Amino acid sequence: MRNIFTIFLFLFIFSEIVYCQDSLNYKSKWQTRPNYGVNIPITKLLDGRIPDNLFEYGDHSTYWQVLSVSYFFHKHWGLEFNFQGMTAGNISKRSDNFSNTMKSEYKDNYYVTPSTGASYDDFNPISGNFERGFIGLIYRFEKKRLFIYPKFSIGVSSFYTDWGEAILKQKNSNNLIEVSYDSGKRPNDHFIMATSSAFGFKLTKRLYLNIDLMTSYYKTDITFTKKITDLNTDFSTSEEIRYNKDIFTLSIGGGLIFVIK
Repeated sequence: MRNIFTIFLFLFIFSEIVYCQDSLNYKSKWQTRPNYGVNIPITKLLDGRIPDNLFEYGDHSTYWQVLSVSYFFHKHWGLEFNFQGMTAGNISKRSDNFSNTMKSEYKDNYYVTPSTGASYDDFNPISGNFERGFIGLIYRFEKKRLFIYPKFSIGVSSFYTDWGEAILKQKNSNNLIEVSYDSGKRPNDHFIMATSSAFGFKLTKRLYLNIDLMTSYYKTDITFTKKITDLNTDFSTSEEIRYNKDIFTLSIGGGLIFVIK
C-alpha cells in the first residue's frame, strides 16, 4: 500500500509541473462512486468473551459502497452521501461458535443444550450483515489527468446483537440450570465521524479510476446481562458484561467514479 501511495503522489506532483489547468475541470455537478474495500480495525470491539458470538458484526470486514452520490454546488465544494453494506467471515458461524463455547465452558459437569437468536439467513446482498451511512462535505481538486477529493463526514454505523442461552443438566443429578446472555437492545446504532480522501486517475471525461482511504471513529456502550437461573428453585443471579469502547477503523477501497452531469 505504501508503494501505491508513493506512485500516486509522484504522478500528482508530476502533473502539476507538466499540465496547465484544464478548462474542462470542475464542470461536473453530479458524480456517483461505486466502491469495494476492506475495513481494518485500529481498535477492536470483540475481545474474546462469550457474548462476542452474539454480535452481527466483525472487526475485520469487507464492504460494498452500494450507493454514493456527490453534488458540487461550487467549483471546489460539494456534498456527498454514501451507504456501505458490510460483512465478515465470523458472522455466519456465530451460532455454532456460541454453542461450542458454552459446551466447552460447562461440559465437565453438565450436559449442555445451547440455543441463540442468531440466524444463518441474516445476510442481505444489498446491505450485508451490518451497515454504515455518511453525509459529508467534499473538497475537489483536479488537474488534467489526476484528482484528489478530501472529505469530512458524519453518519450512523448500525449492527444487531442476538440473545443466547443454554440449559445445563447436571451429570448424575436432576438439577437444571439456565444460563442466558441478552443485550436487550437490537439494533445498535452509533454516531460515527470519518475523514477520508478519494484520489486517482481520469480514464475519460466521465470515468475515473478511484482509490479511497478513510479513518472513522465511533463509541459503543453495549451491555449484555448474564443471568443464571436454577430451574428447580427459580432462584437467579445476574451480572453485566459491558462493551464500552472507542472504535477506530481504517478503510481501504477502490472503484470507479462516474460523472453523471
